[in-house]
Order: sequence, then C-alpha cells, then structure tokens
Amino acid sequence: MFRTAPGIHFLRVCGDIGGRRYHRSVTVSGQLDLLIATPPAGGEPVMSDRLCALLVRRGRPLEIGQVVAQVLRLRGCPQHLQRRLVGELIEADGRLAWHGKDLVGLAPQRWATEHVNDATFCIVDLETTGGSPGSSKITEIGAVRVSGLRIVERFSLLVDPERPIPESITRLTGITNEMVAGQPEIGAALEQFVAFARNDVLVAHNAPFDLRFLTYERRRTQSRYFTQPWLDTLTLARRLLAGKVARNDLGTLAAWADTDVRPNHRALPDAEATAELLIRFLEMLREQGVDTVERVVAMGAPGGTRHSWKLALADELPAAPGIYLMRNRRGDVLYVGKARDLRRRVRSYFGPGGRHGRLIGRALEQLERIDYECCASELDALLAEHRVLRDLRPPCNQRGLASPMWRVVLTGEDVPRLRVLRGMPVAQDGTLLCVRSERRARGVRDTLLALYPLQSAHQLPYPGWNESEEEPSPLFADDDVTRARELQELCGPSPARALGQLALRCAQAVRGGRVVMDAAGQQHIQALLAELQIGWRAHGVRQHRMLVVEVAATPGQAVVFGVVGGEIVGRAEVDAQTWPLSIERIVGAVQSARSASDREPLDPEALIIDARARVRGRQGVVNVPIDLRIDEVLLRVAPLIEQACAPRRPARRVADGNAALRAA
Repeated sequence: MFRTAPGIHFLRVCGDIGGRRYHRSVTVSGQLDLLIATPPAGGEPVMSDRLCALLVRRGRPLEIGQVVAQVLRLRGCPQHLQRRLVGELIEADGRLAWHGKDLVGLAPQRWATEHVNDATFCIVDLETTGGSPGSSKITEIGAVRVSGLRIVERFSLLVDPERPIPESITRLTGITNEMVAGQPEIGAALEQFVAFARNDVLVAHNAPFDLRFLTYERRRTQSRYFTQPWLDTLTLARRLLAGKVARNDLGTLAAWADTDVRPNHRALPDAEATAELLIRFLEMLREQGVDTVERVVAMGAPGGTRHSWKLALADELPAAPGIYLMRNRRGDVLYVGKARDLRRRVRSYFGPGGRHGRLIGRALEQLERIDYECCASELDALLAEHRVLRDLRPPCNQRGLASPMWRVVLTGEDVPRLRVLRGMPVAQDGTLLCVRSERRARGVRDTLLALYPLQSAHQLPYPGWNESEEEPSPLFADDDVTRARELQELCGPSPARALGQLALRCAQAVRGGRVVMDAAGQQHIQALLAELQIGWRAHGVRQHRMLVVEVAATPGQAVVFGVVGGEIVGRAEVDAQTWPLSIERIVGAVQSARSASDREPLDPEALIIDARARVRGRQGVVNVPIDLRIDEVLLRVAPLIEQACAPRRPARRVADGNAALRAA
C-alpha cells in the first residue's frame, strides 16, 4: 500500500485481466472505488491509464486543457482539437466520463447499466448573498435524496456567511442576519452536506450556479472537489418541454408539474420542488427509452454530450469512405451524409460541446439505428450521397435537396421579355439563369431590367424605376433585340465582350439614377454577379475533358475517373504496377466522347464532379484535350497515381490503439 494523494490510497492487487495487472483504489471517504490498470512488466502506461491515475491523485475532475497539457503533453493546441483528442480518450475507456461541458472525470461504477428506478440522486439548492463565488457567500443549503423515484431523505442547514446579508437578499429569501448568527461556518456546513450527498449524482436547477459555489468553497476550505457527475433540470426542461411552457424558471415549471411543494426562495422547499420535477422528467425520459443513469446524465448535460450515450451506434462503422443513413425506430431514414472516414464522422455527432443545427438535432433525437454503405473513394461517396438524397429526400437534410427550381427566362424574339418561371430548364426554352429561390430570381430579373431596359417590359418594376416615366431612358443607342442578344451573350459560355458592356451599363445606370449604389443596390449587383458566375461555371463544366485521380479506400490503390462535360465516361481502380493499361482505355473513352451541348440541361451530378475536381486541383486532375497523345497523358498522370497509391502516413495513436491522436 502506498500513498498517492491526501486521503487516497492504493490498496491491494486484484489480479491480472487481459494481460494487465489491476489495482483497486479507495478514498478514505469511500467516494472512489474503481480499477486502475497498470501495464505489464516493462510496458509503458497507456494514455487512458495515465489519465485515470492523474484523476485519482487530484481527487477531482479536470478541465480538458489540463488533460491535453499533462496527459497528452501538447502545447498551443486549438480548443476544438483539444475536445476531439480528449473525446477519443474518453470514448475508448469506460472508466472515464464527461462531468459537464469541459470537465473530465472518473465514471461511477455501474452507471452505464444502473436503471433510473434503482438510482440515487442528491438534489441540492443554495441561498447566497449574491451571484459570484468569493465575493458572495452561502447562507443556506437544502438537499433531498431521491431513490426509487421518490424522496427518501432531507437535509437543511443555515450557514453563517461571516458578513452582513444585503437587504435585497433578505427581502427575497426572508433570511436575516439574526437567523444565521451562531450557525455553522461554511467549512463545517460542507462536511455535513458531503456526508449527506455521498457519491450520488448531484442535481440542481441551473446547476452551474450552485456547483460553482459548492466547488469554490470546498476547494477553499478542504482542498477537495466534488467528483461525481451532475445533472441540470433546467437543461432537461429546455429539451423535454420546448414550446410547452412560457419560461423555464423553477416557479413556472413547478406550476406546470403541479408539485406538492412550491418554490419560495428557501433552500429546502426549492430542492423539494426540484426533486418532484426531476421525478417527472425521469418518467418522461424512461418513456423515450432513456432509462440508465449514464443516459440521463448525458441528456441533462450541455452541448453534444446530450446524445453521447448513442455513441455505441457507431461501433461497427469502418474507417473508410462511404455514406451513412440515420434511421428512427420505425426504420425511416432521417438523415443521409457522406464521409471520408465513416467512423470518425459519425462519432463526431456525439462529442463534447457539439453544436448542431435544428434539423440534425431532430435526427439525433429520434436516432435508433445507423446504416452505412462503403465506397471505393470520396468522389464515389459524394455521388452515392446525391443519388440517395434524390431518391429518399430525408426530412432532416437540406444540402443536396434544393435544386434550382426557379429560372430567369428570356422569352420572345421580336418582343423579348424577361420572366421568372418555376421548374427545371428544358432545351431551347430561353433560360438565362437557374436560381434556387423565387425571391432571389425576381431580384436578379429586376436588376437585369435596370441594366438592360427592354422597352416591351418597361412596366415591370426594377430598382430605381420611376413610375412617372413613360418609358425607360435609353442607356445605349440600341433596341430590344440588341439588348436581348447581349443578355444571351452575358449568360452564355463566352461572356468576355458582354462583361465589358455590363460594366458600361452599370456606370450609365448609376449616373441615370436607375441603380442606387447604397447597401441594397450593391447587394443586388453582387447577387447578379454571383448567379452569373454559377452559370459560367456550368458552361465551363460542359467543355471539361479530364482525368480525376482519387485515393482509394483500399491501401495501395487509386480510383481514376474519366470525365467529359461533367459525365463519367470511364472509371477504373488501379494500383501502382498495372495502371497504364487501364488509363489508356479511360483516355480513349474521354477523347472519343461527345461534349455536352449548351442546349442540354446540365445534370446536377456534373456540378458535384466539377466541385470535387476543383478541390483536388493539381494533385488529382489532368486535363485531356482531344489532340493530346496517350504517352503525354500517361506522363502527366503517373505522379498523381504514384502519390495516391503511396503508403499512407500512419496516424499517431495511443499505446493501446484505442484512440487516434494526431500530432498538433
């Protein structure tokens, strides 16, 4: 037996399990009782073992910054990377748990399997002289113990704050200086409360407030910390009663739950009301399948830890590119996503402090099963995701579902007009631009009319249009047909000359008062240029003839795509030895394929392939003109394939191989 910290001893050797020797550590107060692994003779402690030992020595949870500095030994690590690295350690070891948003601690025994019906909670409430620990002091501690979903024990104690109580606090709580005179000071009061609370899960309404005071005073008077997990009923109320109550303060919630005891700004009644509220919430969570202590604590924790108990759903996912489908209890697909590393991407949803949008949050709430499909490369995963989204249209997806359903169309030849129509374009229908929303399409149409005032459409309003004018004043000595031809050229594949005319028209429109270059006017011009750029990119896609080289999921291989006009005309999975023959076939298909016509509607997959090619850039794309010789293509593509097939740099891992930790 040897001492590691005040009040903490390692006792006896328990035996060998899985090649490791385990010791049992117990505090004098009995607050910790867990197995700490030590490595085999001659071995180095793994990081999770070192973290457990550090937590035992400190006797309290640690902030993630302390873990990164003292266990991972990294300096200057960005905060978002700190969370990922520490999250890997916690996910890999059942002895560790999140104790709030930024705190890492030791997981209580059996909490992953202990049913809430059998669990014990200590609900606490404080009355203080103010809102800041240190400058303000505790005047009353009230607590109740809930076991088996009923209140079984109560604790109440006035505390001498050793300073006058402000009059405003006395009016609010009814606690006077005479009432606390002669009562125990905070050090003695905390000893009594700690003996009452034991190692139960601490619960409070707006728990950070109460625990800041308790932790500050215990650290100051006893050099100790509260090590057990805590639960916030305010967080539970926000998540379980969204839209059902006007406010989430304790008084409003007690009225909603019709508690027997109503809060009155005294510690014990407020703790009793919170306990009744907790019991009601536990019953609601149990109906949703959240029935273990670990899951309840995760549900009442801030940020992404709320769903951390669902992390096990990602256990079977491979570290490979592919798509994943989140399903509810009935098997309906809620959300579809793609990833370069399926396992890492899905696990990130359940990490600490994660912030999710409304739709993905809804998917995580209903999530019961995760299906996946592995793909040979990241581009294959992008295309598979697009096709699944198109076919299933999951309710929690936004990206990938919104197609450009509104068009700015130039109709007529002798009497041209600009219209906004709904629906996908068809060949030769006069579509100039495809826009994702009706409002933006109409704004683009009005801006074009201000710059290219078609006489036949002067009754349509545009920015700066004056209703008193009988007809727009001409910017150029031209007619509607000329302006229409210039519009078609501006939105066509070769807009260089029309762009010069556009600049002149902008200057003339500003001088003539048709376009006002205030904030709104600048937004109109910027929106027009953004949509024109999208259109030019689509025209450029039709002309592309290229090879896209992707890193394959299988080590030592690459996936090569032959692309013409945004369409895949050839594909092969190759290795570093046998690639030339496959590439020759793909190059032949690329050079013989017909380019897409500007009159044909562009397939949405073409834009996905083009975007991926721009991401790959010089490291993964080779242009293949029709007149380029095969040997020249092979010479250009050889280094890209060699790079894609090269042995991958191994990730830096903890010694037990449970967590991938990248060097900062």
